Amino acid sequence: MKILLADDDAVSRRFLQRTLERNGFEVVCFEDGIQAEACLLAPGSPRIAVLDWVMPGKDGPDICRQVRAHTGAPYVYLILLTSRGESQDVVTGLEAGADDYLTKPCNPDEMGARLRAGQRVLQLQDKLLHDARHDTLTGLPNRGFFVERLAESVARANSGAYQFAVLFVDVDRFKMINDSLGHLAGDELMKGVAVRLLDAVRTETALSRGDHAHEYADMVARIGGDEFVILLDGIADIRDGIGVAQRINSVLRAGFFIGGQDIFITTSIGISKSTGNLTDATEILRSADIAMYRAKVAGRARYEVGDTIGNAAALELLKFEQGLRRAIDNNQFDVYYQPIISLGDGRIVRLEALVRWHHPQLGLLSPASFIPVAEETGLILPIGEWVMHEAARQVQEWNATLTADDPLSLCVNISARQFEKHRLVPGVRRILEQTGLDPACLELELTESLTMQDAVLASEILRDLTQLGASISLDDFGTGYSSLSYLHRFPISTLKIDRSFIGAIEHRKESRDIVQTIITLGHNLGMTVVAEGVETEAQMHLLRSLQCDLAQGYLFSRPVEAHRVAAMLKERRQGGTLARSAEATKNQPVS
Repeated sequence: MKILLADDDAVSRRFLQRTLERNGFEVVCFEDGIQAEACLLAPGSPRIAVLDWVMPGKDGPDICRQVRAHTGAPYVYLILLTSRGESQDVVTGLEAGADDYLTKPCNPDEMGARLRAGQRVLQLQDKLLHDARHDTLTGLPNRGFFVERLAESVARANSGAYQFAVLFVDVDRFKMINDSLGHLAGDELMKGVAVRLLDAVRTETALSRGDHAHEYADMVARIGGDEFVILLDGIADIRDGIGVAQRINSVLRAGFFIGGQDIFITTSIGISKSTGNLTDATEILRSADIAMYRAKVAGRARYEVGDTIGNAAALELLKFEQGLRRAIDNNQFDVYYQPIISLGDGRIVRLEALVRWHHPQLGLLSPASFIPVAEETGLILPIGEWVMHEAARQVQEWNATLTADDPLSLCVNISARQFEKHRLVPGVRRILEQTGLDPACLELELTESLTMQDAVLASEILRDLTQLGASISLDDFGTGYSSLSYLHRFPISTLKIDRSFIGAIEHRKESRDIVQTIITLGHNLGMTVVAEGVETEAQMHLLRSLQCDLAQGYLFSRPVEAHRVAAMLKERRQGGTLARSAEATKNQPVS
């Protein structure tokens, strides 16, 4: 592994270089901070750096700050060298973004041990990043990774003579196959489809592009149960996309032998080509999705080419947006609450507020159905403020009447559009004043990616929120792209382990190890750790054995209306636990 060493003292530098090389590292040496910083910020830079505290041009802590501000690059493990071992120096270095420190003169054995620890951290970071960007079943890129790549292609197409196409592939009647043969057979089928899609894209790319095929980076991703998307990079025209769609239908026609029987499938495929009218990744993916549905309506087992975005689809989207605006004025929203329980004694200790829309034609809609549109249009701002106000009012009422001796905390999700200093902090202050909720009972849930978009601004906002008395929770931990160093810098009190890790802990040792690492990391930093998506008793017992603090999921309760929460709280007051009081919710339809 390559390591960067920066030290202006020639004697010390040579000693450290020999020590590092004896530990098996390839060493890149610099004698001043400016050169070292330039190397670390360049593509393909070393992943571990040993930096002297004081150097000409730029000192070690300043380099740490610059590297941490460069959030788009792979994580670099930073070790500071100092001739003083005073605690204030250590604190200053860690706050600057360093992961570790060594006191000069360095003990070779200690240095080797700390470097090996750094390698383990990088391996975990890389695995978390890989798992966050790939589908666990097929190993293909997931939706987030695909959209990231698609956005790069859109930017490239908008700036020059470059074209690409997106294919949206949906397996026809997959639900019938899954229901009749079982989920295990369905999973095997999805893995087989993934392999054939890769082969179809590679073969067609080689046929159509010849010797230039290696210049392009096509991508096949799985974004849903039976939904796949394909990015065709650098096409000549739409005929390249049509050729791939025809080949996909051809290679899938052969059938799959699963569970002792042959399974034959077809696919509906929508094709969308980059044009000047499609200016972002969401639009072109939606265009391909719409074209796929047109293929299904036309009889399945075929492809359809989308127009710019589809006039009919645009009209439907406009109607949906207008309905969303009316919903605010017509009080069509409702707050549902999902209990978060203590794994120690089964008590409800927190409630996560989740919005639902009582659509006049479509019925009860979950957030996934309308929050993306609300984000796009800015309607998330009034919706989010209403949800926080209503939930705070309700929890304060419960704390005053049902849980006065053991107050509940309220957890509220904050979106990217809401996370602005001039909106969020005054809004939270106003809601706390209006509802009377104790600020210590309010927890605001943020995602990793949201906090790292502008680390400096995020730090200011989070500081102001904690000064109000609210606490901060990091949602979906382990699925973002940020570095581990933000845990030192931000006032985070709770880590929520993403459900993708919890769902696999019964069967995959890797997942258990990752969950254990996150729990240990959180506890070492004085944080409470919450497991999301707990659905089985086996998962609950495993999490309890791993010393996880809190959990939420369908095992305990689905998100439910306020009156059902009140019934649970009344039973809790009478000595019951959620395991008993949630029995009534187990057979309720999913909300």
